[in-house]
Amino acid sequence: MTTNLMKNTKSPDAPSIEAQGFAIGEVDAHVFSCPACGRPLPEGTSKCPSCGVHLIMGVRLKRAAAILGLGMAIGVLLGGLVTAATITLSQQEDVAVVTPVASATPSAPPASAAPSFAFVDPGAPQAAISALSGTAVVNGRIAVDAQTLASTLVRSGATTSEIARALRSLSADATLGIDQTGRLATWPAAADAKAGLDDFYRSMADAAKSGLRASLTDNAAYRRAGNDMLEVLRQLGAIDAQSRTLAETIALELPPVVIPAVISR
Repeated sequence: MTTNLMKNTKSPDAPSIEAQGFAIGEVDAHVFSCPACGRPLPEGTSKCPSCGVHLIMGVRLKRAAAILGLGMAIGVLLGGLVTAATITLSQQEDVAVVTPVASATPSAPPASAAPSFAFVDPGAPQAAISALSGTAVVNGRIAVDAQTLASTLVRSGATTSEIARALRSLSADATLGIDQTGRLATWPAAADAKAGLDDFYRSMADAAKSGLRASLTDNAAYRRAGNDMLEVLRQLGAIDAQSRTLAETIALELPPVVIPAVISR
């Protein structure tokens, strides 16, 4: 009797697992509900065993076909727009390239395109002319830094660091000036002006170098160096005038430089 009770009997009329769709409670089952009747179904089911609706990835076949058709229509539309935009840009580029060639007679340049000087010495290289303009720019920087140094020195509480900072700025100005005068060497007519400008900038560089050698704890030494620099800078007006005299020979207008009273003679 015990043996008979332990046997697994099965009614021939019981539906199979396949007919039921799947066993509810199956381990790790991935389940979705039939969109028509709501019956739980395992993933991959193509036809609901209850209502008979056909499915694709859990979606009714008819609805899936509609979604696919909509996606294709959108893709075709976007493709057409991109193609049209590409053709339009290509045509615009062709017009931009061809238009200048189509003009047989070049138009006259506007009056504002005239150079900043009416006469240019044939022996004056363009690099030298630019360098001459550069000396006026450097002289303008020197004028500003000279005023800063003078204002620092008149303050009784000025620190050596403040004086050193002003000397370093003037040293940088001198380096720029030396670079500009070096470019004037290719212009024979600028020989005299070049010599005067170069000597001035090198005197500034020497005065700054000598003053900055002192210890930052020696305030008196830095004040002496600052006053020595101001003496060198008193030549700025005459040196700047040399640049302007040379510029007048080629009708070149230089940037203005305002010489501060602290270094004017």
